[in-house]
Amino acid sequence: MIFALVAHAMGYLIHEYAHSVFAWALGWMKEPFGIDYGHASVNNFIFLDDVDDNVDYAPIIASGHGVSAAVIALAGVFVGNAAMYFLLYALLCTSAVKSRRRLTSFVYWFSLMSAANVWGYVPIRALTTHADMAIAAKGLGISSWALFPFLIVPALYIVYHFFCRNFAGVYSTISSGERCCLAMLIALTAFWYFSFFAGNSAVSGSYGLIAQIFAILSRYLMFPLAVIWLTSRYANGHGVQNVE
Repeated sequence: MIFALVAHAMGYLIHEYAHSVFAWALGWMKEPFGIDYGHASVNNFIFLDDVDDNVDYAPIIASGHGVSAAVIALAGVFVGNAAMYFLLYALLCTSAVKSRRRLTSFVYWFSLMSAANVWGYVPIRALTTHADMAIAAKGLGISSWALFPFLIVPALYIVYHFFCRNFAGVYSTISSGERCCLAMLIALTAFWYFSFFAGNSAVSGSYGLIAQIFAILSRYLMFPLAVIWLTSRYANGHGVQNVE
């Protein structure tokens, strides 16, 4: 669980830094890592709930640089998370990582947080009136609905890649072939991906009705379905053993 929390923090910060670095590179921020770290609270320390990219998008769009605003807005998900996910997957495929169980476990959790962060934005918060995807659509001068098809394809591919290729390559190493460890790995993997990253704010309706529907389906349908699917695919006699 410690690995998961640390990996979550790293994935979250890299997402926000991707925004700020791109904003700085394009001339819209004074510092590349000038994000807002929020209030000093236990919840913010653990989950970074108050951390924000600190990018002021309004003057960027108002000055006629909508494309720059869109690039900055999309950088968090597609550079900070999606690109990072595939980089981490490449690391998981190296012998230097595969030969070390703890290192494999940490890199796996880091890759999960990167992939699931994408899910938390697309589809969960892709069709809203505010937040990153809405800013990107506004910057490009199109509706969120028009942008959605271009976002959902890579997001769904990452879901497929994570569960069918990434998980398949590491579950035996991380669980050490023990059925109880694999059951825990499956449950936590599905929980973080589809329940945690559904987001309480989205579930409560803070991002609008469509985001709320997506979030509820993710948390209460996709989460249990993922547990069932992963169990049927990987836990029924596939490289695991019972622990007496």
